[in-house]
Amino acid sequence: MNKSRYVFFILACLFGLYVQAQNRTVKGRVLSAEDKEPLIGATVKIPGTSIGVVTDIDGNFSLEVPNKDKTLVIEFLGMSTLTAKIPANGVLNVSLRPDTQRLDEVVVTGYGNFSKSSFTGSANTLRGDLLKNVPVVSVEQKLQGMTPGVSISGNSGQPGANQSIRIRGMGSFNASKEPLFVIDGVPVTSGSLSGGSADAAYMNNSKTNIMSTLNPSDIENITVIKDAAAASLYGSRAANGVILITTKKGTKGRAKATLKIDGGFSNAAVEFRPTLNGEQRRELIYEGLMNFQQDEIAKNPEAGLASPTEYADLHINDYASIPELGYTDWRKELMRTAHHQSYEASVSGGNDKTTFYSSLGFNRQEGLVENSNLDRYTARLNVTQKVGSRGEVGANVMFSQLNQEMNEERGSSINPFLCVALNTTPSFPVRDAEGNYVGSYPSSNVNPLRDIRTDYNRTRMTRMFSTGYASIDIIKGLKLKETLSYDYNIQKDSRYWNPLSGAGAKSGSDAQTAKGFIEYSKLISSTSLGYNTTIAQLHHVDALIAYEIENYQTDKAMGDKSKLPSDYLVEPDNAASLNSFVSSTQDSRMISYVSRINYDYDDRYYIAGSFRRDGSSRLSPENRWGNFWSVSGMWNVGAEKFMQSIKSVLSDLKIRASYGVNGNQPGALYGYMGLYSYGQNYMGGGGSYESALPNPNLKWEKNYNLNLGLDLAFINRIFVSLEYYNRDTKDLLYNRPISSTTGFQNYLGNLGQLNNRGWELELRTINFAGSNFNWTSVLNMTHNKNKIVSLDGKLEQSIEGSWFIHKVGLPYSTFYVKEYAGVDPQTGKALYYMNTQDANGNYDKTVTTDASAAQAIPYKSVDPKISGGFTNIVNYKWFDLALTLTYSLGGYSFDKTGTYNETDGAKEQNYNLPIYELDRWQKPGDVTDVPRFVLGQAAGPQNSSRYVHSTDHLRVKNLTLGFTLPDQWLTKLGVSKARLYFSGSNLLTWAKWDQYDPEVPVSGEVFCETPPMRTYSFGIEVSF
Repeated sequence: MNKSRYVFFILACLFGLYVQAQNRTVKGRVLSAEDKEPLIGATVKIPGTSIGVVTDIDGNFSLEVPNKDKTLVIEFLGMSTLTAKIPANGVLNVSLRPDTQRLDEVVVTGYGNFSKSSFTGSANTLRGDLLKNVPVVSVEQKLQGMTPGVSISGNSGQPGANQSIRIRGMGSFNASKEPLFVIDGVPVTSGSLSGGSADAAYMNNSKTNIMSTLNPSDIENITVIKDAAAASLYGSRAANGVILITTKKGTKGRAKATLKIDGGFSNAAVEFRPTLNGEQRRELIYEGLMNFQQDEIAKNPEAGLASPTEYADLHINDYASIPELGYTDWRKELMRTAHHQSYEASVSGGNDKTTFYSSLGFNRQEGLVENSNLDRYTARLNVTQKVGSRGEVGANVMFSQLNQEMNEERGSSINPFLCVALNTTPSFPVRDAEGNYVGSYPSSNVNPLRDIRTDYNRTRMTRMFSTGYASIDIIKGLKLKETLSYDYNIQKDSRYWNPLSGAGAKSGSDAQTAKGFIEYSKLISSTSLGYNTTIAQLHHVDALIAYEIENYQTDKAMGDKSKLPSDYLVEPDNAASLNSFVSSTQDSRMISYVSRINYDYDDRYYIAGSFRRDGSSRLSPENRWGNFWSVSGMWNVGAEKFMQSIKSVLSDLKIRASYGVNGNQPGALYGYMGLYSYGQNYMGGGGSYESALPNPNLKWEKNYNLNLGLDLAFINRIFVSLEYYNRDTKDLLYNRPISSTTGFQNYLGNLGQLNNRGWELELRTINFAGSNFNWTSVLNMTHNKNKIVSLDGKLEQSIEGSWFIHKVGLPYSTFYVKEYAGVDPQTGKALYYMNTQDANGNYDKTVTTDASAAQAIPYKSVDPKISGGFTNIVNYKWFDLALTLTYSLGGYSFDKTGTYNETDGAKEQNYNLPIYELDRWQKPGDVTDVPRFVLGQAAGPQNSSRYVHSTDHLRVKNLTLGFTLPDQWLTKLGVSKARLYFSGSNLLTWAKWDQYDPEVPVSGEVFCETPPMRTYSFGIEVSF
């Protein structure tokens, strides 16, 4: 018996030695190729098996591998999978690169996070590393061209100015058309705190964008939600889509410090409204005077009038004199090359219990003129802490301050861009021979250069945005969470006009000074209970219920005074005369009940539903509550067994559908009430008047949203996503016109229906994928058709302003103009189509030189037919390149400036003249679209299609080129990563109409707004 045991022991030892001889130990480390930091939790496994390990806190691993296996597969979420050959020495160190095809792998909805493969709605997620280094101030500008269905335009190119964002078209008349912004799961205010009204002499004028307080470098990813599947969870605030911003968090591992510094310069993205120089303008004015006299002689040949040459010689200096110091180049005097600089530092890290991310930042951006600047200071701290085995608490705290100075942009004689394009001709002087400022305009002391250096319009915005949460796992899969958020902003505005200023808001010869503030706060409490479970490994259920309270408050006061004692004592307290003072305090509240459920069977069949009930104080008790809901589903066809035989070609196939309702509440906090306003002087006492009619029937504006989606993947390299959507907006909030005999012109009510429908295409391709070279392309394309379905009852159309029409069956932003037919080659006169209609509604295309006989018709639309972007991302060893092109086709704009300086001599006596006046008609037979120039002739119609221009363009929107220093260069310096880069925005533009920037304001009406900037930036980023 003992002998048998001895033999068995010997055999076991021999067998162990045999097995050991068949295996070998492979050790190594897995790092991120971007920052050389360890990847914690990366999977290292033997191909074709489930045998593997995960890396530790330092990225290290150790794995027993049979001798017959020669390779290992290394995987990490968000990184490209790598198959690596095992070295002979058994030490395998690898670096993984980001997988640009997994940019949207996680969809962050704010009411739970979902993988893209299981999300049933329409959403696009962009990782922050794709958006980094783009030299813009506002985070929303980084989205342009990066995701289909999203268009971004600005009413001003000044640093920090407000942006207009449209997701799948324009969905309202009077209510908000902007999407809801959500930061770390909490809805926040976006846009401008100012109304841009005439309160206290045009304080701020809606130029400061509150989203400019957010440092783009703190962003981990951005998700754009476009359909009802997830947007309905936000109910009354999500009618125009949702933009979810997730900020960076700390990760388990050693602390990582990053320092980033960049700087550069900017100029106008396109040449801003090129004009004739002094000599060219003088020649054209001279020609216009001669033509005028020729026409007068032709009308009165016996009157003995002076010859055209004599008449022109006599009057030329009235309109185009040569200044003592020579012609003035106002473009050079008023515009400049702007400079910018940025400094950012961040530290992140953590352990099994605690993670943290903190950052500090400073950014300074100059505008294109001297009195346009922005300074931004930011600080952020994000912390999470596990409490015991079931609890977790966390806090996200942001502090930001903006100091902004803004140039004038209204129809003012000190608007520098109005001066360059229109008001200040080369014949107007800046200084006299001694260098002193002089009155530039005839018979005026106004001097634009002096005024922009002495007048100011300043804003300081301070924001504290804090979110805290606590959660506990009650039982496995059941989590209770409480979130409390407080967003506090205060904006302080100040203005000053010198005694001689030509500011449009100023009146009289006294200096004026103004000051005001807007204080805004929002408190949100959200209590949620979520349940997540898997049954029999096939049924996955994720459910949530929540209760939310939102409280909004705003307080503002502003006033302006005059009769200051000196140019140095400019505080309003020093002024003797009070011109105006306004103030108000407002608040509103909302209570919400939220629920959702997601179910899938075997990762093949998905169905989801949500329901939200909102109660808003902005509506009467009878209509206060609104119900918003959605249903959605997806069939993961690629997971079916019958697809396995073609998996090598058709890698994936998904079909998605969703339908739901979300809404819009009135922008007016008390819109349903009948209101009285006070503060009036009535016979020396306090007076009041009825200022608003009541409408207890005012109700929610609602969006009914259908989305159909198809996702395809071919050979794991070509990824196609195609979406079709239909969006109906009903019960539109609108200021309904009424008879003025009531004492009012309109009241807030509901009417009509608006429709947006279209399709979106996104094509992603992995062109090359290797250890040293990777190239990925992303093309997106959007088509949206907007139309008014109905207005008020039998009303079919409404003329809006001078050149717009709202008409059933047409887009909301349609021009209503007389159709320009060019120039008569024999006479040089402007031609117009008659466009009278016969009984069948056909237009008469006979041409006439009598503009008053021509009829205005609905013409082109502001909305483009096709728009989108094309992005390429290339990595080669230590070099990286990212290039984004944006394009737009089929849209139009109206040039309001042209109605002043493109009237063929009717108004141009003291205006600049556009460069295309060189193409004017001069003699019989000339073929051109610029009529004969006759100074002082009667003006043509302002509502003419002559001023409607195409916005078709292709633009190099963003370009980044980086070089990451090799590791062997950095080891001795104690640096884990160092990267040098160049980044530019709006670098090149090809436009069909190139007299102003093709990215026009969202209204389609273009005047003399500050143009967008072309920016060049050079920087360095170092990690320790």
